[in-house]
Amino acid sequence: MIERKTVPARGGYSISVASEKMRDGRWSAVATVQQATSTGVRNIDLPVTDARFDTEAEAEQHIVDLAKRWIDTNVPADAAP
Repeated sequence: MIERKTVPARGGYSISVASEKMRDGRWSAVATVQQATSTGVRNIDLPVTDARFDTEAEAEQHIVDLAKRWIDTNVPADAAP
């Protein structure tokens, strides 16, 4: 079963997370960084990793941390909230 969640982030961005329990019983997650624009939503899919975790919470936290680092690296610190 795939679980989807959205986490707010700085600079007017949000992080859309999808987690999934794999066949081996471990968890994986992917993220899309989303930016609301005046004409719609810009989606930036982060690369898929092969990282697996014992719990859904661990998988989600890992991918949210990666997405926040992507935002910190790629979005100016003075970006509008």
